Amino acid sequence: MALRPSMREVLTGLVAEGQVDAEVESRARTALEVRQRTLGASPWFVKALAGMGAWLSSAFMLSFFACVGLWREEAALGALGLVLCVGAVFLRRATHGPFMEQLALASCLSGVGALLYGMGEASDSVVAMSVLAVVVGVALLAWFPDVILYFLATLGILVAVGVLASEAMKGVGVDLWMLVGAAAFCGLLLFEPRLRQGPLGSRVGPIAFALACAVPGWLLFRSAVGSQDGFHYLYNEKFAPGVWLTVPLALMALGTGWQVIREQGLSQERAAWLPALAALVLLTGMTLNTPGVLAAGLMLTLGFHRRSSVMLGLAVAFLLTFGAYYYYDLQLTLLAKALALVGSGLVLLGVRQFFVRREPAVLAEAR
Repeated sequence: MALRPSMREVLTGLVAEGQVDAEVESRARTALEVRQRTLGASPWFVKALAGMGAWLSSAFMLSFFACVGLWREEAALGALGLVLCVGAVFLRRATHGPFMEQLALASCLSGVGALLYGMGEASDSVVAMSVLAVVVGVALLAWFPDVILYFLATLGILVAVGVLASEAMKGVGVDLWMLVGAAAFCGLLLFEPRLRQGPLGSRVGPIAFALACAVPGWLLFRSAVGSQDGFHYLYNEKFAPGVWLTVPLALMALGTGWQVIREQGLSQERAAWLPALAALVLLTGMTLNTPGVLAAGLMLTLGFHRRSSVMLGLAVAFLLTFGAYYYYDLQLTLLAKALALVGSGLVLLGVRQFFVRREPAVLAEAR
């Protein structure tokens, strides 16, 4: 199944519907070529490798600072970090080219690490360090024009606010903060076209992907800590009951699914949304103690809706992982678990057969 239709298919459909003239294809291809050359777009895996390279470079630079003894001089290290951050911002905004972009990114990450470590050691306060991390992250989101840094800065903000929530309300606070992140993730992808025309612009995608990593990542962490007593040395705080997360996530899934159905023009097709509603209610009841399954389902829905293969890959990986935790968490014998898996597979095949017979047009539209 092709997630993204080709440019030729889209333009052919628009011409057939009378929305554009027959010569729009050449003009569209010219405009796309100019845009690609201007922005220098790279595949996602190239950006990921560039981000890891920047992290590695910043680690080497920070190790150099430590070797020369700057780690003992907190004020000097913090001041140097601030200078590196400001200089990296000016360097990134004033120059172009892969080498200068990576140099600015590595310098910026090194500066952030030095600044946070220096100020954290000087103040000896986790709260002050977390507040500073939030301020630095917001500033870099506003002034450092780099997609990789948008992603990393958003992750840093999420982690810093999570630390503040943990200091205030322990694990329950982090759980509530992750619910806010899940709601923001749904809003960003549901209204992505509109938001890209606003002040956020190109930041929408990286922020959404950071949320897509942070929210299920925390749910995976709390599942790992809760499943084995030996992991409690990593985080020895109380979490919110699973139902406190599952029910809000189910409500988000309900609102998100309805918005997607409306955008697809299927709100009047009961055969399209009634089975989905029944499946959501059934899934919520089955996974009250495993909220990560619903979070992965949200990612899967929005990944299909926005035709994002990377988001779909993340969603499938998290869905398989949380499914394994759900299977492990069941207080059943192996025979009962095997029968449950066979039964759920038969139910899914039956739902597919129902759609094929009753609404083939709906499935064709989904494909």
